[in-house]
Amino acid sequence: MDDDLKTLHWLTIKKRIIFKIALLVYKSVNRIAPPYLHELFGYVAHGNSIRLDVPMTKTKHGARAFSIIGPRIFNSLPEDIRESNSATTFKKRLKTYLFSKCDLELNFDPRKSIIVNK
Repeated sequence: MDDDLKTLHWLTIKKRIIFKIALLVYKSVNRIAPPYLHELFGYVAHGNSIRLDVPMTKTKHGARAFSIIGPRIFNSLPEDIRESNSATTFKKRLKTYLFSKCDLELNFDPRKSIIVNK
């Protein structure tokens, strides 16, 4: 199955979820998405790079909310992907990055990185 996905240049379901969330966050940060999505995120001054504030949550269900999981995924991406000039460039770089990672896992523990190599 994985060989077929690679042949077709398709992402696995987990990677596709990461891709979609990261793209929506990118569009929100760059004000391409509707304003109510942009308002979900807090921004942190971190040098010249874009960093999003990740709110604390007390429950596992809260950790899966878009306003929390989105910034965690976005912040875990390499800086050159986060700071892409256009959505098209962001999508290309993100897909290449996700293909280069052999097997990813979504980690909802707030003390650890959201994207983990198995």
